Amino acid sequence: MKHPQQQSGQAGQPASPTLATATSPAAWLASASAACLAAVLGLAAPAAHAAAPADSTAAQVSDTPSRTRSLTLTLMDGKGPAPAPHMPYRVFVTGSNDEILDTPSGDGILHGVTDAEGRTAQIRTTLPHTEDDFTLIRRIGDGPWGHFFQLQRSGTTEPMPAWPYIMTMPQRWGEQWVDLGYTTRQGATAYFSHDVPAGSVSLHIDAEVTRDSKCFAELDAVNRKFAQNDADGARALIGAMRCTRSAEQKLDLARLLLAAGQTDLARDWLLQTRKRPFPDMFKPVDDADRRKRLEVERLLGMPDLVLEDSNALQARQSKRRAADATDLANNTAYFLADFPDYLPQAEEQARRSLERVGPRPYNQGTLGWILALRGQTGEGLRLMHLAYRDLPRDEEMVADYGLALWRSGQTDLATRLWDEAQRECVWGLRMHAALREAGYPHPYFQKADSDPVNEYRARCAKPRIKAKTAGL
Repeated sequence: MKHPQQQSGQAGQPASPTLATATSPAAWLASASAACLAAVLGLAAPAAHAAAPADSTAAQVSDTPSRTRSLTLTLMDGKGPAPAPHMPYRVFVTGSNDEILDTPSGDGILHGVTDAEGRTAQIRTTLPHTEDDFTLIRRIGDGPWGHFFQLQRSGTTEPMPAWPYIMTMPQRWGEQWVDLGYTTRQGATAYFSHDVPAGSVSLHIDAEVTRDSKCFAELDAVNRKFAQNDADGARALIGAMRCTRSAEQKLDLARLLLAAGQTDLARDWLLQTRKRPFPDMFKPVDDADRRKRLEVERLLGMPDLVLEDSNALQARQSKRRAADATDLANNTAYFLADFPDYLPQAEEQARRSLERVGPRPYNQGTLGWILALRGQTGEGLRLMHLAYRDLPRDEEMVADYGLALWRSGQTDLATRLWDEAQRECVWGLRMHAALREAGYPHPYFQKADSDPVNEYRARCAKPRIKAKTAGL
């Protein structure tokens, strides 16, 4: 398992105040300090076309807001009143008992893609409304599990519009970007939907990348092109970007490309950070830059590069003897354990951790997991049992130990362990993968809107704010 400072989705991992996610129109109301405001661009509010002639403009209609039971909204995009054509969207009646009629799933929420002028499909409601009564946002992804955020100023109900943000979701090896942009006039982010119920989405509003308005605007423009399924347009914008000079800027672009599903292109930009022109090639790589590079290498699943950069950072750690430093040897061992060809290197890193910091529950669990994978099941289970006694609610520990028991034929023990985890609301991506492999009947494997899921969520899915740490 990872060192506690590097737990996916745990406090200490996100880069900024991480605010409660919303999974329905009644969004959790998130708070943030107004001092963090750094945005200069924004998504304008939705404009309405209420029974207007075909050649009417949005401005003409919105100058005389009338109440109607049938209207069309226009999704606005970027800087100024430019419509967003061919953009996936999500729209619902805000904070009301009313809902949109005749939606495909019958939930009162309309999903679709805007037309060439940025307009939604026709919307019909029971009660009359104006455009201000609706929340209209971009939609990213098409899975059954969805989240968005409603950002408000601290202590008020006043929305924070035009606020730059990054949404991330914990993956096996870190926080992966899933969307970035600017909040709407109502303070809403885009709606991100995905296929894995384990994915808790985090909002970052004060990361390093959000503070540079010009570079963030370039990333946002590329992101919107990918959201419109315009890969050629996105590549053209990338070719014209000014903010691709530094290693940090290249890594930011690699993160965005990974979020857009452009893995090969993301790897290309990551590899560019390792090409150091004269005379920089003779200077040592800055530790902070290497750590950021290591984070992206892990997300991209590049074990050779992870091992190289981790060893270099560990050598620097040994010289400084930093008592509170992250246990890179353990984290590298746990990462490499996912790659069967690298199990010998994984074991060497795990034993290095035990030698440097002494036996701790987390590195004993890591070594036990690796030994079990290498066929030394008895010793592996012994070490994992010792670790589990101290970490019975750690998601990776519970998943790995239970899976090792299940694979060794001790299915009753594995089931009892996972039953206890379900009672204690232990959940995450690692649990999802382990329980899927074992065929364990967890509530989250039911349909997203089923009673078992709703009951489990009511008991376990509590909104939370994570600690603010170093920037993404």
